[in-house]
Amino acid sequence: MVWRIELSRMVSRFREVVDRHPVVTFFALTYLLSWTVWAPLVFGPGRPGLRTTLLIMLGGFGPAVAALILTWVRGESVRGWFNQILRWRVPLRYWVVALVLPAVFALAGSSLDILVFGGAFDPTPLAALASYPIGMLLVFFVGGGNEEPGWRGFALPRLQARYSALTASLIIGVGWVVWHLPLFVVPGSAQANLPLQFYAIAVVAESVVFTWLYNETGGSVLVAMVLHASVNNSPLFYLAGGSEAIRSPTGYGVVALVIVVAASILVVVYGPERLSNGEIPRGPPEVLADSGRTPPSHPTD
Repeated sequence: MVWRIELSRMVSRFREVVDRHPVVTFFALTYLLSWTVWAPLVFGPGRPGLRTTLLIMLGGFGPAVAALILTWVRGESVRGWFNQILRWRVPLRYWVVALVLPAVFALAGSSLDILVFGGAFDPTPLAALASYPIGMLLVFFVGGGNEEPGWRGFALPRLQARYSALTASLIIGVGWVVWHLPLFVVPGSAQANLPLQFYAIAVVAESVVFTWLYNETGGSVLVAMVLHASVNNSPLFYLAGGSEAIRSPTGYGVVALVIVVAASILVVVYGPERLSNGEIPRGPPEVLADSGRTPPSHPTD
């Protein structure tokens, strides 16, 4: 009986922390979930293979699982949170942006590499275009797109309830980079041997682009998932050596520069406060009437 009372107190204290600091708790829980799964890869033998791939994929669900847990704990609408993933009725131009923009970044970066840094034009990566749809589907479900219900579906609207869209983007971008850090020491991961400094710049700038698209679509996590899948498959369009060349400091550096320029343009055109021409999602989706708890209307972080 005593242990039940103590457990109830612990749960109550946890809920108080979550209610006061939803975003901080989200990042902490995300790191705990993902890094626990990746720990055997970081501290183990670390060999590329099926086990490594599966553990990386499994850990990739950390942001979404953390968002689901905290949405429920805070008494918010799990259905409302999940419905963001099903929000497909958005103007066609945003679907085109989600599918094409990362390829444009890669093409522009490779052009800079060739024209300014002496990179060699190499169209051979395009030979793999036949497998592009399969790659998109894989990344959408288990290779990056599955993170978006957490980053954009939970953290972003809550941060925008207190900060500008630009500030919220930068906070998520930094947290996004930190989340990936263990994978830089895992052989066989997408981050292994990447230039960390340019990777960090690119990811933080990409966060601004993701925020713009999420806000412009009225909070469609589905479109953000497609954009994430396109980003992770975009090295196919790096025509100065493909996926291997883009992993070099020069390759990743020029692509990061292109993304920073694009993000800066979005900030200038749409403004840092909303990164959108319309109203933007601020705070959680609607609360279910039968949730039994009323979440705080103004999260503190």
